[in-house]
Amino acid sequence: MGQNLGDRVRQQVAQRDTDAPDTTEDTRPKTIFQAIQAVQGQLTLALPKHLDAQRIARLALTAVRKNRDLAMCSPESFAGALLTSSALGLEPDVNGECYLVPFRDKGQWECQLIVGYQGYSKLFYQSPTGAHLDAHTVYEGDDFDYEYGTASFLRHKPTRGDRGDVIFYYATARLTTGSTHFVVLTPEEVKELRNGRVGPKGKIADPQRWMERKTCIRQVLKPLPKSPLLGVAVAVDERDGRGLFRDRLLERQAQDDLGDVIDVPASDIGTGPTDIPSAPEPGGEPA
Repeated sequence: MGQNLGDRVRQQVAQRDTDAPDTTEDTRPKTIFQAIQAVQGQLTLALPKHLDAQRIARLALTAVRKNRDLAMCSPESFAGALLTSSALGLEPDVNGECYLVPFRDKGQWECQLIVGYQGYSKLFYQSPTGAHLDAHTVYEGDDFDYEYGTASFLRHKPTRGDRGDVIFYYATARLTTGSTHFVVLTPEEVKELRNGRVGPKGKIADPQRWMERKTCIRQVLKPLPKSPLLGVAVAVDERDGRGLFRDRLLERQAQDDLGDVIDVPASDIGTGPTDIPSAPEPGGEPA
């Protein structure tokens, strides 16, 4: 009797792993420029149709020339941040969509992907349910009031001249269904959500406090229905590029494994029970 489906899949995966090229440290890109060249083919696969891989590579090189600390980052973290921004359809350092930001971690420079306010706005309006998205800063001299509950409302009239110190940040979102949602946060709450950080990270200029306002946007989006790309943006924002690089490798591995399953002859499918375990019942959603 021939092999069943489970045996054949395992055999093909094992053979592929045996034949796979060596990926030790010596074969990895040694510089950021080599990393950009190495991932151009993957950029082509990751990018939406309206974006060009060569353009993204040029933008990445421009970002390195503007901030030389990026050239000190590990190639894996830089490639991970770049591939992830490309998969989202966001261009680094263009119209505030996203940023490739260097930081030091235990003596090693790493690259972090930061999704900008315009990146969230772009993905929100690309969603079929997105109608309006906005965020503002409230100062002591402003006329401001709000209330949560079944009769919720928010009213903000900025004053002219000296407005005093910041007392609130807020974000509002409206869907095509007509439903609206808003979130109001104090500067202390925003600081806590940003792990104690105040103002921009790295060399990003932020006189209008967009980083704090973006934090409100992330909060207002949480309970709303989101497109897959917008959901991914919320999940990967401000993550270390090295972790994002591992995520991309896992995705590639999953694609390769799926290809192995597809390569199994159709005659082997449905010929009887296999020893592949069934999927577990879905568990509860994490807090």
